[in-house]
Amino acid sequence: MRLPAALRHHAVVPGFALLVAGLLAACGGDALPSLSPSPTPVPLPTPVTTSFAPGATAWYAGLIVHIDGAVAVVDASGGTVALDMRLENPGSDLASLEAPLMLISGSDAVDPVRGTVLPDIPGGSTASTTVVFEVDGAFDLGAGAVRIGRAAEHEVVVPLAADTAGLITLEPRALAVRGSVQAGTLRIVVSAGELRADLPDWGLELPRSSVALTLTYSATFRSDFAGGFAFTGANVSLVLPDGRTIAARPDGHSAPAQVLRPGAVVTGLVSRFEVPAPGTGAYTLVITNGSAIGKRPFIVKAP
Repeated sequence: MRLPAALRHHAVVPGFALLVAGLLAACGGDALPSLSPSPTPVPLPTPVTTSFAPGATAWYAGLIVHIDGAVAVVDASGGTVALDMRLENPGSDLASLEAPLMLISGSDAVDPVRGTVLPDIPGGSTASTTVVFEVDGAFDLGAGAVRIGRAAEHEVVVPLAADTAGLITLEPRALAVRGSVQAGTLRIVVSAGELRADLPDWGLELPRSSVALTLTYSATFRSDFAGGFAFTGANVSLVLPDGRTIAARPDGHSAPAQVLRPGAVVTGLVSRFEVPAPGTGAYTLVITNGSAIGKRPFIVKAP
């Protein structure tokens, strides 16, 4: 029997709905992907290159360290600082800079990159080297400085910016100490003095609490005794500003050990004393020859 048109219409619609539902089920019920715009690319930080020219010279453990310049390439996340140095060895033996070398800024302290090796320097020569440090974005280059040394000893500090305060070069200081001392048949003529924070002949830096005071002099045995005079560190002492009397350093390099022949003048003798830092004040050089004693006062003024 043929259905009326109206009934035929209502019969088809439910079948179509079932067909659509079946197709959706076959697709697993996944929603169709929606279209969205691509994210805007974020530009990478642009590194900023900054050059520094400290142009400073420092003295440490017998070496003369020339800190010529530095180039920093840093962005917001960090970067590198390349430090150019020349290491000069005025001594006669092979030497190297073995103390800690760091880049500091405030409380930040950065070691050289891993694997950094400083060159050995033959006596009487200079070696150039570049030391690289890796810093983070918070490192304040404007307050940056190069520091050489151990915390318990004297330290070199050279700011990267040449006009920044805080420069410590530990430059040796010549002293205007001259004059003669007589003790019986022994006569001493002092020609020079020096104050410094290191022992260059040992390649060592002194503790912060002391400095080396060295006196250079000639000695004469004014006698005709053929056996001469055994002149040693026991004949020379120093009275400190606080009243204590000390001998020269017993290190094998800091006191005389010389037989003075009758009437002969021996030049270039030294006595090196380790005195409280900063080394200023009133001293007295004491020469002893048996019961005879000679004294020569001198003053080391503040620089």
